[in-house]
Parts: sequence; structure tokens; C-alpha cells
Amino acid sequence: MVKKTLRKGLALLIIFTLIISVALVGCGTEKSSTSKSENVKQEEKTVVLKLGHVLNESSPFHKGAEEFARKVEEKSKGRLKIEIFPSAQLGNDRELAEGLQLGTVDISISGSAAVTGFVPRLQVFDLPFLFRDAEHAYKVLDGPIGDEVLKDFEAKGIVGLAFWENGFRHLTNSKRPVKIPEDVKGMKIRVMEIPIHVQFWKLLGTDPTPMAWTEVYTALQQHTVDGQENPIQTIYTQKIYEVQKYLSLTGHVYAPAVVMISKKTYEGLSSDLQKVLTEAAKETATYERNYIKDLETKALKELPKLGMEVEMNPDKEAFKAAVQPVYKDIGEKLKVKDMIEKIINTK
Repeated sequence: MVKKTLRKGLALLIIFTLIISVALVGCGTEKSSTSKSENVKQEEKTVVLKLGHVLNESSPFHKGAEEFARKVEEKSKGRLKIEIFPSAQLGNDRELAEGLQLGTVDISISGSAAVTGFVPRLQVFDLPFLFRDAEHAYKVLDGPIGDEVLKDFEAKGIVGLAFWENGFRHLTNSKRPVKIPEDVKGMKIRVMEIPIHVQFWKLLGTDPTPMAWTEVYTALQQHTVDGQENPIQTIYTQKIYEVQKYLSLTGHVYAPAVVMISKKTYEGLSSDLQKVLTEAAKETATYERNYIKDLETKALKELPKLGMEVEMNPDKEAFKAAVQPVYKDIGEKLKVKDMIEKIINTK
């Protein structure tokens, strides 16, 4: 009887042990399933990136940023979204670049000249009369030379995604029409805070005055400076015509724009999302450049109606001859003589 009872107890113990084991295995499976579910949710979670630029919402930078944001969201199937902050809400160009380094700003769009302090070789693209026309510039910037210069950003904690456009820069002033170099002598011209621009405007006999873009309108309005130089679209969208009487289509410098992302932000994304950002930035370049082309055609019709006197055919060859010494100086200083030759010879 006792043996029978023991056998029965042992059998119940084995059954109970099996039940507990199955229950524990079940709990383990459920936990694993939950973990996988959480991982899937994590992968599908939308990442929101902050993009800043210094121009207003009518500018090509902003319109390009909107198209870029649309492409990124579409290509990433909603996993990436971009919030746009125009009009220097996140800081001026220098502050934006510093924010990229720190990771406090994710993406920025700046004129290339504004960030030469971070990548000195960008100054090559600001050599006066370097590019024959827009197509020449696109061939260089979208090719091996442009890719090589974009890589310079990485050493500064920034990833260069693509070159967009600001456009060919032209001179405005409040004093007189400008057709030949002698017409600008003695003028106080606001220039960007980079040595190459200061140098070639000095060669033209002006008093170049470096100044942050956010201060320019007021300086022109108060006649702190006589003139400034910018692409037609900037003169139009930023309402420079309200404080300047004369526009001369000197086209002295082609101004690229650079789309940049914080290296910290970029490396925190999966490789497929990195690819999305790079592809979208390069694809949007065509959209943004075409937007500028259309806008400048419109602006040239509108600016005379808005009170500007436009000199359509200044003597560009005379201006070009006057600024040639800057080529030698930049070539030697930055050790880029070969690059300059390659750009000039690009067909």
C-alpha cells in the first residue's frame, strides 16, 4: 500500500514538474516574441531631423528644402521626417555649421562661401569668373571634383551630401550704374566673411566690408555700406530692391550651396537611411536649380517695375582681367593649382 502510494506521489510530482517546465518555456517564448515586436517597433519609429537655413520661405533654399523633405519621407516610407527652420531660426551659417559639429542641428543648407572656414578648398569655387556658365558649374560640382571637396567636411564632424545652387552673384548699389571696373572704385561693398572675396573686391578698388547676412538689409537701408553682391533670386526674394537702386549683371562669381548633415546624426542612422538622405539631396539639386532658373527669369522682369535700374551687359572681360592676381594667390595658398586647371578644362 505504501509502495503504491509512493509510486502515485512520484507520478504526480513528475507530471507537476512537466507542467511547470512547459509553463516556463511558454513564458520564455512570449518574452522573446515581445522583444522582437519591440525591435520591429523601434525600426519603424519615425526619426525627425531638424534642417536650418538663413533665407526666408520665398527662397530657393526653402523650396528646395521642402522638396528634399518630401523625397526623404517618401523614400524612407515615413521612417525619416525633416522639420525645416528658415530665416536663421537655428542660427546664422557659421552657427549652423557649429551646430552640425555638436549634433544640435541635424541638417543645414548654406552658400558654400559661408562655410569655407570649415572647408578651405571650397574657396576655389568662389574664384571670380571661374565657371563659364551654369552647365559648366554643374559638371564640376556633380562630378569627381565636387565629390572630392565634399569629403573634406568629414574631418570637421560634418557630412557633405550634395551641392545645390545659390546662383551667379551680381552687384547692386545705391550710388550709380556700374558698367566697367572704374565705376565701383571707392564704393563700400558688403562682402561675405571670406578672404578671397575681400581680396578681389580690393583689386577692383572698392572698400570691401565683411558682414553677416542677417545684418545686410539694415546696413544698406542706413547707408552703412553702398552696395552688396548676391544672386538675382536673393536680391528679389530678400527684397534688396527696396534699399538699392542699381543692379549690374556682373555674374562675377558662381555660388554653389552645400547640403550638410551632422556626422553624429548621420552615423546614428542605418545604412539604408543614410543612402536615402544622400540620394534625395542629390536628386533635389536638379529641382532646386530649375526653381532658381525660373525665379530669376521672373525677377529680371519684375525688378525694373520695382524701381531698380538694371545694367544687362557690363564689361565682364574688363572685370575678369582686373581680378586675375587672385588665381595665383589662391592656387599657391591652398595648393590647388591642379584643381583650378581641371575645372577650367572641364568641358
